[in-house]
Amino acid sequence: MEAHMETPEPASEAAEAASTAAAVLGDDDLLREILLRLGLPTSLVCAAAVSRRWLRCASDPAFLRRFRARNLPLLLGVYVRTPDVQRLRFVPLARGPELAAVVRRGSFDLGEGAGSVWDCRNGRLLADVDGRNVVYSPLHPEQGTDILPEPPIPAEAYTLLFYFTDFLFYENRDDRVSCTSVTVMCTERQAWVYLSDLQAGVWGEGRYSGTIDIPVQGSLRVCEHHALLANRKLYMMCLPHHIIGFDLPSMGSFCIELPDKVQYEYLESIGLSCAEGSGFFLIHMKGFQISVWLHISDITDSSSIGTWKLIDTICLQQVFHHFVELTWDSLPHVVRVAAVGENAEFVLLQIQHKLFYMHISSRAVEEVYEVSPAHGSLYGVYPFMTPWPPAFPALNGGADHDQ
Repeated sequence: MEAHMETPEPASEAAEAASTAAAVLGDDDLLREILLRLGLPTSLVCAAAVSRRWLRCASDPAFLRRFRARNLPLLLGVYVRTPDVQRLRFVPLARGPELAAVVRRGSFDLGEGAGSVWDCRNGRLLADVDGRNVVYSPLHPEQGTDILPEPPIPAEAYTLLFYFTDFLFYENRDDRVSCTSVTVMCTERQAWVYLSDLQAGVWGEGRYSGTIDIPVQGSLRVCEHHALLANRKLYMMCLPHHIIGFDLPSMGSFCIELPDKVQYEYLESIGLSCAEGSGFFLIHMKGFQISVWLHISDITDSSSIGTWKLIDTICLQQVFHHFVELTWDSLPHVVRVAAVGENAEFVLLQIQHKLFYMHISSRAVEEVYEVSPAHGSLYGVYPFMTPWPPAFPALNGGADHDQ
């Protein structure tokens, strides 16, 4: 007589599966490993709404640092401007249905008079609108706009050879209108900055940096929109062979010599990008070759000028393939660096009337925008990234089934 094997009842299978899932999801370490692999901040926010325990795991600072290292901010689109149109146009570039839905829910039209962008960080946009500095939150249009008061400019600035002002958001997001006004002041032989912080709608007391001796007399250049605030240091491209820097906590100043054969010839030949941890990236365009450099600095020593490391070199004529046009070789400085992504993940290149996206490591190239020749060339390109850290939901006061 043959043995008869009884098959488990469906109810028993379901109970066993539920028990296994509970054992996995009830382990915080395993839950964090699962959340780590979601890939998108939007997915992490949705998962955090399941329960207080999931929210606690997803919003833990140590976990968020791991998630950020594994999943860098993503490009949602770019704002572009042409010389004859005094308004910024948003070009959506989000990849995948989830990010595309995020863009659709936002409001990216800044209206008439929005001519340029000072800074864009963590979903906030600081733009010049008819001579006023206005903060937008395109992903949260219900928050409206904030018009910033005029920043303080020291009286001596008007008596110097020249000065210029820039605006940069803080690296944190405690207050959506918190930013820093940077006034760079120059003589023939020296430069220094005057900083003032805006918090809760009020400019704080200004503070001066130490002075920097200019290596070559009269070589300092105006560099609005060409500054980088990263890891509590301010870096500015102002000199042909050097970057001037300021340590914000100590207000100490330093001068970094550019790598060998790298020169700041014109505004669009160099781009700066923040790096995870410490330091920053430099993208240099020379003819049809891009070089990617990492400047490594000692975060424990504010006076350290650090060292350079060559990360990558790219020949655009090999990478662009069918995008290459015959007229490129006949034009000087035909390729220009329009913008650089965080951690030098991508670069936006302006070539004549076209804008190209190039992913650095994969060498993937895509034409993303073309302006009519009648409208002139692109005057400004400003990437808009996914914000970080995510804005997690506030759970209601009811019982949490997963405590």
